[in-house]
Amino acid sequence: MKYVKFSLGLAALLLAGSASAANRPSGYVTICTEGKTCAVTSSTNVAFGRADKFFYKTLVGSFVCNEATFGGRVAGGTNECSVPSGTSTSSVSSSKSSSSVASSSSSVASSSSSKSSSSVASSVSSVPANSCTPGSVITNTTVDCGGITVGTSCNGGSESQLPLFTLNNATIRNVRLNANAADGIHCVSGNCRIENVVWEDVCEDAATNKSEGGTLTISGGSANAAEDKTFQHNSKNSTTVIENFNTYGQIGKLWRSCGDCSNNGGPRYVSVNNVTINGTVTSTVVAVNRNYGDKATIRNLKVKGLTRPTAITTKPRICEEWLGVEKGGSTVKYGEFFNTQYCDVSPSDVSSF
Repeated sequence: MKYVKFSLGLAALLLAGSASAANRPSGYVTICTEGKTCAVTSSTNVAFGRADKFFYKTLVGSFVCNEATFGGRVAGGTNECSVPSGTSTSSVSSSKSSSSVASSSSSVASSSSSKSSSSVASSVSSVPANSCTPGSVITNTTVDCGGITVGTSCNGGSESQLPLFTLNNATIRNVRLNANAADGIHCVSGNCRIENVVWEDVCEDAATNKSEGGTLTISGGSANAAEDKTFQHNSKNSTTVIENFNTYGQIGKLWRSCGDCSNNGGPRYVSVNNVTINGTVTSTVVAVNRNYGDKATIRNLKVKGLTRPTAITTKPRICEEWLGVEKGGSTVKYGEFFNTQYCDVSPSDVSSF
């Protein structure tokens, strides 16, 4: 079995090296180049990059095709923004200012409101004083908790625990979650952002993406001792972005696309950029479901004590491909891979310290 895994991984590397590099994923078409403004008329998973390396983000409306929008760029040439072939796009007025374009890039209509992300950010002053208390549901706004520490109770690995915070197209920032933080933070609709949040000791999961077609961004902050998954991803056709983040202590995984959810499927996308794993990983950094079309894009990852038993394997493992199943079924692990359709990461994207 080990020989088969080695052969498959080697074949993938040889295939990647023999094909000419493309500035858009297979099945995608370019809609604009780096620095330009482009637009999509419905929620779409947009790729940004070049030379077969891409950052992904689910967007709707106008946005700037640049590093600020996608959280990273591929050096060495002009990056391109591309979308799946057949996606409906629209022209953008040249008179639109960069600031209005940037603010509209993250706007997604929630099920209860058509308020854009730009208005969400401006409404922070109207946030009720109790929005930083356990059980708060935060909708279409930004909440800054000012660095306070909150928590409830932790029932081990039970997945029936309630989240500490629920986000509906909203942002929460500057809060510490103590060891009794139940099921962390849930993003359930629209685009959500978790900024400079510290998990002192992860209970079940630090955060869960449940927003169909949306993007959950975790920017800054850290998490300690996530015995299973740090970040869980359940929603389909959606994206999780993890950037400028640190983990400590022993963790099972940094991110996992749900392996056995009810009505399971995909695709699910994760972008990991400038993340440091300062501790032990007992399983793998990320795990995707190959059969659901998931994709993990990893850049600038630092892993404490990383070793390379062979040229195409690492310890701990970086990106594993799995067979996802319906709840009650048995998932199957195919193994660790680099430079595949599902694991967009090269050995050079990962370093040890």
